[in-house]
Amino acid sequence: MAGRFVSSDTTWNHFLHFREALETHGIPEIVYTDGLSLFGPSSSSDHADPKSQFQRALRALDIAHLVAPTPQAKGKIERRFGTFQKRLVTLMAHARIDSWEEADEILQMDIRRQNNKTNRSIGKVPARVWEDAMLSDSGSMRACPPSALLDLHLSLRTSRRVNNDHTIDFEGQNYEISDTKRKSVTIVHHPMSKFWVVERTPKDVWPPVLWAYSL
Repeated sequence: MAGRFVSSDTTWNHFLHFREALETHGIPEIVYTDGLSLFGPSSSSDHADPKSQFQRALRALDIAHLVAPTPQAKGKIERRFGTFQKRLVTLMAHARIDSWEEADEILQMDIRRQNNKTNRSIGKVPARVWEDAMLSDSGSMRACPPSALLDLHLSLRTSRRVNNDHTIDFEGQNYEISDTKRKSVTIVHHPMSKFWVVERTPKDVWPPVLWAYSL
């Protein structure tokens, strides 16, 4: 569906990865992950309180989250990862890749190759199966929400105390915000990009925005 190379395995990098996939393919019913701590410690298909930023974002997008209970439970995708890893090392060595951007071009090329060859498990070409499902409206994917809602849900959240002079301190700097009677506010954060200061913890829609800053 999608893939990317990143320098570190963080919640934000996963948000960037999932945003690209959601905007390209739509919203799935379920996301199935391994037990990596940033995904949250347990499944959340029952809409229990989210245990991580990742689960909170999926819940806001009405996506159930299932966690593989054992390594064997995700054997098929692990085999696919193994195929990619063996091929990509060889392809990148042959092409003398020396940057993240060049490596990502090779990855995208191989994802397209994998999706356009016959899958031995089903005897069909995955890309054609997908196209047929979309054309016949028999798939389970939902339309992606507007970009502004993805900005809200696929974000990191933290709270800050409001200073007496209507400012907040965030990442070592002081920022002025609009007047508010609240003693604490919520930061909706896109690392290395921008952040919004909102009056209360967001749920399904944007609450009143006190200020927005580009980083």
